[in-house]
Amino acid sequence: MSEARFDPEIMQAATVAQQLAARPEASVFVEANAGSGKTRVLVDRVINLLLAGHKPETILCVTYTKAAAAEMKERLFKRLGDWSVTADAALAEELEKLLGRELKPGEANTARKLFAQALETPGGLKIQTIHAFCENLLRRFPLEAGAPPGFETLDDAAARRALQAARRRVLASLTPDEVNTLIETGGPEAIDTILRWARSNRHDVAAEIERVGGVDALSDQLWPVLDLPAGADPDALKADAVADLPRAGLEAAAHAMCHDGKPTDAKRGEILRQALAATDPGLAFDMVLTFFFTDKGRGKRVAALATKAIADPLPHVITLLESEAERFEAVRDMIGRAAMARASAVALRVADCFVRAYDAELEQARALDFDDLVRLAGLLLAPENPFSGWVGYKLDGMLAHALIDEAQDTAPRQWDMIRGLTTEFFAGEGASELDRTLFVVGDEKQSIYSFQGAEPARFLAEGDHLAASAAAVEQPFERPGLDVSFRSAPEILAAVDQAFAAKIPAPEVKFLAGASAMPFARYQGHRAARSGTPGCVEIWPAVPKPEKLEESSIFDPVDQRARGSSRDVLAQAVAGEIADMIARGDAVWEEKGGKFCQRPVRPADIAILVWRRTGGFFEEVIRQLKVKGVPVAGADRMVLRDQTAVKDLLALGRFAMTSGDDLALAEVLRSPLFDPVDPDLPGIDEQALYDLARTRTDIKRRGTLWNALYTSEDPRFADARIALTAVRDQADKTRLYDLFTGFLNDRTPTGETRWARIYARLGEEARDPLQEFLARALQHERDEGGALASFIARVEGEDTQIKREMSADRDEVQVMTVHASKGLERPVIILPDTTRSPVTGKTDPVFAHPECGLLWSPRKAEDPDVVARLRETATNKQLAEHGRLLYVALTRARDRLIVCGWRQGHGDLGQISEDSWYQQLSDAWTGDTWAEIDTPVNLVVDSCAPGLRFGPAPTALGTADLARTGVSDIPTWAIAPAAAEGGMIRSAAPSSLLADDEHEPAVRSPLADPGGHRFRRGDVIHKLLQTLPDLPPDRRQAAAQRFLSVRADIAEADRAQIITETLGILDHPDFAPLFGPGSRAEVALVGHAPGLPDRTIIRGQVDRLVVTDNEVLIIDYKTNRPPPSEVAAVAKVYLGQMATYRALLRAVHPGKSVRCALLWTDAARLMPLPDAVLDDIFDAGAA
Repeated sequence: MSEARFDPEIMQAATVAQQLAARPEASVFVEANAGSGKTRVLVDRVINLLLAGHKPETILCVTYTKAAAAEMKERLFKRLGDWSVTADAALAEELEKLLGRELKPGEANTARKLFAQALETPGGLKIQTIHAFCENLLRRFPLEAGAPPGFETLDDAAARRALQAARRRVLASLTPDEVNTLIETGGPEAIDTILRWARSNRHDVAAEIERVGGVDALSDQLWPVLDLPAGADPDALKADAVADLPRAGLEAAAHAMCHDGKPTDAKRGEILRQALAATDPGLAFDMVLTFFFTDKGRGKRVAALATKAIADPLPHVITLLESEAERFEAVRDMIGRAAMARASAVALRVADCFVRAYDAELEQARALDFDDLVRLAGLLLAPENPFSGWVGYKLDGMLAHALIDEAQDTAPRQWDMIRGLTTEFFAGEGASELDRTLFVVGDEKQSIYSFQGAEPARFLAEGDHLAASAAAVEQPFERPGLDVSFRSAPEILAAVDQAFAAKIPAPEVKFLAGASAMPFARYQGHRAARSGTPGCVEIWPAVPKPEKLEESSIFDPVDQRARGSSRDVLAQAVAGEIADMIARGDAVWEEKGGKFCQRPVRPADIAILVWRRTGGFFEEVIRQLKVKGVPVAGADRMVLRDQTAVKDLLALGRFAMTSGDDLALAEVLRSPLFDPVDPDLPGIDEQALYDLARTRTDIKRRGTLWNALYTSEDPRFADARIALTAVRDQADKTRLYDLFTGFLNDRTPTGETRWARIYARLGEEARDPLQEFLARALQHERDEGGALASFIARVEGEDTQIKREMSADRDEVQVMTVHASKGLERPVIILPDTTRSPVTGKTDPVFAHPECGLLWSPRKAEDPDVVARLRETATNKQLAEHGRLLYVALTRARDRLIVCGWRQGHGDLGQISEDSWYQQLSDAWTGDTWAEIDTPVNLVVDSCAPGLRFGPAPTALGTADLARTGVSDIPTWAIAPAAAEGGMIRSAAPSSLLADDEHEPAVRSPLADPGGHRFRRGDVIHKLLQTLPDLPPDRRQAAAQRFLSVRADIAEADRAQIITETLGILDHPDFAPLFGPGSRAEVALVGHAPGLPDRTIIRGQVDRLVVTDNEVLIIDYKTNRPPPSEVAAVAKVYLGQMATYRALLRAVHPGKSVRCALLWTDAARLMPLPDAVLDDIFDAGAA
């Protein structure tokens, strides 16, 4: 075996190409294969420009993502930082290798100073995304660009809100006829389908409408585009077709078929007779279609219009019927096109309305979205802009060198902006007198973001344009190709070339129909820099469909998939192989200083890449990995409301708002929030919850689960009763963020926080969704006021995906989509989702058209020729991008690549789509170099053919060698149990300071107070006593009636009693000082005072507070029925609450007398609380 290293000859060739690409005096267009060192070339070029004396502030690097910009900055500053302290000889050697020549005097000293020069550049080096650059440009020239000065850039959340507001405006503007047209044409999803298309094509739609002078003028173009007379209407066409029927001949034909033909003729003749007798033209037309065509008039022409019993004696009847069938077929086609024109006109109006509504939302917010940034920047720099000369003059000394990264993903509008920015580089004085360059690097084979507007053909066209522009002014220009991969093993690169090299169309077929489905216009093969480091490629047999799925239980969730499908079998096989390769210690290669050595594989070395998250495999393979004990990072993207931990907090929030929500409370009780980490401690299992639920019912069956929990003596519910009481009490008094973080941070009776309980059940991947949930709570407080109800509704109503930052430091298997893997590399890549077709029946039914704006055709079978061509073009683009996506997936692998899949669909074994990745690779990966192997699939399914492997099997290094290199032993202190945190400061409500068994007293019998009516009644009275005193006495009753009129959960008689009780208190002369000047309602108190428990912050709210010059009076409303008649009968929890308020307010108002009283609303009685009773309350409670 040859030495494991980089091949010197190939490395030399790669170095020459990279030096050519980094040549600072030339403009360069680079096509770089995956793993060919593209980022290094970018950094080299920036350094070469700095070494050549160009100022850092005149260099602009545009990257595709923030992560790419951060990586480039990190690499650049690391190299420059290292140079500032590197020894002279080593620095000279590295600089000569970079420049490809001997150093000139002083260049080494210049290199040492570059780090400080870059750091001291005003504003820093401009390495940023294209959107960030456009934003900065518009902020400098807002008036010239037509942007609002001081504009905001919409983040994802703000953009979603603007879209939702625009959607509401559109829905409000639609007429009933338009709604009917939309639903009849496209079903219930029609409006959202059109709005999605309008959002993606917003600026094009607006430009087309402006070009022709309005949406009506653009709609008028639909009829000629569809080869129709102007304004052709489907109903009128039907009526005309029926009116032109040769009735006499058809009536004779129908009579003959009914009386002289066979039963088949008689049945069809009756249809024709009824059609001729119908008075409604639409019904008559449909029946004629049913007579002439299959599938109720929608299909092909019937094979025989009549049997020989009619055809032989009456040939003229057949001639007449065939003539009418031909006429009606043409009319049917015309009516379909007319219906499409009418529906497309409505869709166009919806799109126009949406564009105007969305623009209005942005204008009102003085905001721009990402599309606006690029469009306005392009318009600002366009030659047609009268200010472009002025802008160019101002930018003249600021930009001399532009570098464009990941150029294959640049959209046409972005290319237009780049051209406007760099036009002066190749024109007039700018070209002849100044040294300016444009550097573009990308790879057509990796263009996978068409949904963001990327067009690989434009990438290649820009290369030709750059070459022509440089040649026109005799500027140096280079077009090197970087074909050497430093990443992948030779076997992997050979397999990639074998899969794709034959996909390039020959010149004679390049422009034929179907050729546009080819993934690349040209293909640059690969050379491996690695030598003596073999890898392998495996393709497993596709798992066949099982004969029978496992039967699901009636107790299974309704959305749970049946187990045992081919997809599930493959997920088990993949998870099992990963567990086995880790256990065996399968070898992977690791490079150190240009040399390679082998080490055992770790979980972090493995990535599973799927085409899409849909279909169930994504979740199933994660589940199987967890079952087998393999560390797995979880999903790379998430919908916040669908995350289990977030669902638990949403249920907690719903309970806090409405304690009578039994489902929410049940969800909370069965969640990890009340499940001890120690499995030996009792938790709330299903049986305990069922038993609790049975105790909630009374004779009227209106009891709530909260009533049952509150009175339960089961010790398993003690923690929940105390914690949920506090949450319920704090829900309308505590900040949203504090409500949830306080609950999660509180120590439970078993010692751990609720964070720890969640992680114990759900794993560390629960951290990201919980932190995002809490961040949303903070944002909601800032932007929307922080109401709990609106926050819960906002989170539950959003289905936007959130990207999780996948940490490379955690030793976990990653499962992600191929799109998300762009830029990633791993020693082991597994591609399981390979057998599906990229062309599904749910392709976008709205097609842009240059003459009429759009054409809307939800059903492919009804496409006219013009739409069929548009759909074929879209399908070919989809297939081409799917091929490029496969290239990206295959080239993520360094040492081992596994391709597998599952069959599904029709047939005993299931199907593999003809245009799937699996089929393409199965057809390409053949020959003597591919050896048959047994795979994990063969161990599960005996009937499968063997798999294939190219390259040697990985060496098993054994479990003894699995320790990570370079990791020191964990110190003793790191694994010692942490000391108890009993001394930490805690937050508490006044009602929680007594012993745990001192709870709010029960009121009456549960039979007399079903469904938590006491809580609703008390809340309502509290609210009325808070708000009514601010109104004149003569308006209070009417206001109370209005307030209670919306409370459908309170009976009419109870409403009247509540109003009488409340007004009786407010009108009572003895209580006038409580509601007069100097009194305040719902006063929040936060703090600590002498006499209260140490290291405890009290958070409470006083119902009514009266402060005079000499005293402070604290009033708390109590709605108990019946109320106690003496202080001795008052619940200790109430006394403790008032004693706490008194202590806090004594600290706030030193020198004033502080008195406390309870106002019993049921009896309209004020009960003063003696100081002596309050002085002893904590001691008595503790005893």
